[in-house]
Amino acid sequence: MTLTGYHLHPSETVLSLRAEFPDFLICELGEGLGKSCFIAISTHGRPELVVAANPEELRQTLTVRATEESCSEEDGGRK
Repeated sequence: MTLTGYHLHPSETVLSLRAEFPDFLICELGEGLGKSCFIAISTHGRPELVVAANPEELRQTLTVRATEESCSEEDGGRK
């Protein structure tokens, strides 16, 4: 099985996700059979790996994480 990943010329979808979430390295991994997944690796703060079946799922997950981080910063990290 061969996987492709961080393309020199990524798709518009990946470019859009990268623009929306600059604190993550984002790429699409595909096995050449039409099945792919999207991954995001955090570049700041605590290391995180997020894996999603499609770009919308990744966008939703990263949006929720960004909202949670924003709320945490506002209350000084208290829960």
